[in-house]
Amino acid sequence: MDFEYWYFVFVPVLFFAGWFCRGLDQRQRDDTTNLPEAYSHGLSLLLNGETDKAIDTFVEVVRIDPDLVDLHHVLGNLFRERGEFERAIRLHRHLYNRADLSKEERTRALKELAQDYIRAGFFDRAEAAFRRLSEMPSEHLYALRSLLEIYVTEHEWAAAIETARLLETQAGESHSAEIAHFYCERIDLALKRKNLEEATLLVGKALEREDATPRVGITAARVALAAGNGKEAVAHWERVAERFPEYLPIFVGPLADAMTAQGDEAGAVTLLRDACEKTRSIDAMEAALSRVRKLGDAGSAEAQKIVTGMLHARPSLLAFNALVQLKHEEDPSDEQTKMLASLLEKHARRLSRYQCRKCGFLASRFNWHCLGCGSWDSFPPRRIEDGKKA
Repeated sequence: MDFEYWYFVFVPVLFFAGWFCRGLDQRQRDDTTNLPEAYSHGLSLLLNGETDKAIDTFVEVVRIDPDLVDLHHVLGNLFRERGEFERAIRLHRHLYNRADLSKEERTRALKELAQDYIRAGFFDRAEAAFRRLSEMPSEHLYALRSLLEIYVTEHEWAAAIETARLLETQAGESHSAEIAHFYCERIDLALKRKNLEEATLLVGKALEREDATPRVGITAARVALAAGNGKEAVAHWERVAERFPEYLPIFVGPLADAMTAQGDEAGAVTLLRDACEKTRSIDAMEAALSRVRKLGDAGSAEAQKIVTGMLHARPSLLAFNALVQLKHEEDPSDEQTKMLASLLEKHARRLSRYQCRKCGFLASRFNWHCLGCGSWDSFPPRRIEDGKKA
């Protein structure tokens, strides 16, 4: 048999290839063996509050084994919580685009991606993601609730109404008060644009949910007043005062103005006086003072009587401040009264705010929607000091 010289080359190459493959396989086994240890170490760092080190550890684990889907989600959530929205979006988008993942895992990645978009302020992208989720039966209701939050945040009230109605019919949830507020928001926008026709049309739909919130009747009165129908406006306000008497201080001033415009000035003064006596509200007192003081000497005496009655019934810094301001107006040359009025005005301003009963958010004026927690009808119609005394 002839000896082939190329054996001298082939045999060593074959030996080296076997040795290299054996080493590579051993390193892969070592890396795989170290995965649980590295994962546990990362969790330990995370529990100890060492987020940066935990992220570095998890990134290394993912590099070794890219198929650890759960760890990808952990990393994405960590990025999102740290405000690294771009990295979180890139990671979750990569998972969502992976064709080898199951339908459930891709759905989970889409949910996380939508949350990334919301936290980053990309509401248009979040809306598109949740719309895709709404096409999946298992995530349909979750997607609708998330879309509703986006529409409220973006002030897309027409879309919010449609989505809330879908939740009422498909999930059996009650969104009557929210839908009523959405209509009122649309009415406010129409009034700003001086589009009375649209505002009147929307009032008709809002009144279908009149019992859900006093805002509907108050808004309907504003529309009637803008249309020049003072009598109808008074009727709306009086109906709200009957159904929701605690909200009377919020609109007693415009109601008194409408009554005065119809020639019932005595009735307006009586209304203002009764509102102060029954509610003992600073809002009612301020509405009364700003109107009765225009009646000349009789109005000045009436204002003194109203403030004195408030102080006797429910002593407060705000009422005392109003009394001092009246004294200062009577005698502007009195330096001591002037100094006291200035000092009280600064301190009283801190108490003349409204506070959300759910999250404690403070607002300088009464609001129907809390910017702190997003709740509707969460502001009591009383100032902070009123609430403490009530």
